[in-house]
Amino acid sequence: MVNDQLKWDKDNFENIEEAWKGDLWDRERLGEQLTKYVDRLQCGAVLALDAKWGEGKTWFVRNWAKHLDDTNHNVIYLDAFANDYLDDPFLVITSEIANILKKDKSTKNRVNKLIELSASVGTALLPSLPKVALTIGLHLVGAGLLSGVLQQGYENAKDGIDALSDEASERIKESIQEKIAGHEAEKETLKEFKKHLADTVEKLENPLVFIIDELDRCRPDFAIRLIERIKHFFDIPKIVFVLVMDKAQFSKVVCHNYGYDEKLGEEYLDKFVDFTIRLNILPPNLQDSLRENLYSTFEELGFDFNGQKLSQCLDLIEFYIRDRNLSKRSIKKLASQYSLLYSEKFDSYKNQLLIMLLLNPQYLLKSNNNLDFLKNLIQQIDDYISKNPTDFEKYTKQNHMFSKGKSALTIRAEFFYAQEDFSIFIELVDYYEQLINPNEGHSAISVRNLRPTANLDFLGSWKNYIFGGI
Repeated sequence: MVNDQLKWDKDNFENIEEAWKGDLWDRERLGEQLTKYVDRLQCGAVLALDAKWGEGKTWFVRNWAKHLDDTNHNVIYLDAFANDYLDDPFLVITSEIANILKKDKSTKNRVNKLIELSASVGTALLPSLPKVALTIGLHLVGAGLLSGVLQQGYENAKDGIDALSDEASERIKESIQEKIAGHEAEKETLKEFKKHLADTVEKLENPLVFIIDELDRCRPDFAIRLIERIKHFFDIPKIVFVLVMDKAQFSKVVCHNYGYDEKLGEEYLDKFVDFTIRLNILPPNLQDSLRENLYSTFEELGFDFNGQKLSQCLDLIEFYIRDRNLSKRSIKKLASQYSLLYSEKFDSYKNQLLIMLLLNPQYLLKSNNNLDFLKNLIQQIDDYISKNPTDFEKYTKQNHMFSKGKSALTIRAEFFYAQEDFSIFIELVDYYEQLINPNEGHSAISVRNLRPTANLDFLGSWKNYIFGGI
């Protein structure tokens, strides 16, 4: 049954009251392991938490940050994507660290000095030539000379342009000379900044954990500059940075920015990362939790899987999750699409077909007729068997006496049904064989109300239903 009202709970990561609440993927275990790990990292480190988009990275690190906070750890969470409008991430990182150090009695009296030093380092990091160019440009406009050049024409203003060019050249030369003269002073300032920061965080009881999320969504130059700043300015004991990213995607950003090939992009990134933790989409031995998670996701939209109409839909979704490593976001998207296209008139077979087609729209798109469509659906049986050949051989030997007189396709379908409990495939095979061998005597059991007749185009009706819009 579907209730009258859809109930879609939005994530509220800003106000997590209880860490790991609703954890059906055993993420708490990883969080506790990571906590013990960072507690031993007195030397400091840069870790990468690697997972594809939609696999629950933000849910994990937000709950882990809450767990760290609850266990008296010093933790910072930074959404890098929300800050990539800035030119340089150095001051963002410093200000976040300063804010957390203010809260600790052992370090708060050293924060003002840290802010002064960070201001000096930050100033040194700002590009000098653009500032000079901007100053000159404002000077020209303010003096009214730029408009004069446009009005009088090039010949009349040639002397003025030459004079201004000389002035600009002289100012740029002075800026470069100042930069060279100040280089040693900047080096000393940087040393003093790192030493003061190291001495300050050394007073903390536990390492400072700095989680940086959404790195792979950032403006590329900002993201790369951020990891470079971490390596050059914050590589000190007792600060552990956790970079949350899709590592493969981020490597492509490096390649694009520096013109590297894919291998060199990964090697460049590895220079900045000490250790990578892979966030598995489905940890082992979690089938019970997986089913609970599916129930939870769909029940938020008001679906009741206890009824006959939806009884085998969970089996089908579980199959796809295992077979394709569907992410949590993909499951949520499926639930949303299903809630839009679900009909009270659907029986069990139509419900299973709807889920299959939402997850496999190519079955519809690459089919030219009803027979092609059924072939594409049934192809899943052979795909499954190709991945489990030993199990199929064992099944056929054990059921040899019961297989006489049955077609090879029927035997394969029965094996698939026995493994995954999808009655829809038995019905599809019977129907498929009835179409291609109408005189062999197979029962003409079809997917109810979708059997192609002169008045109903099976393929066309599903195409229209999935892609026809509202």
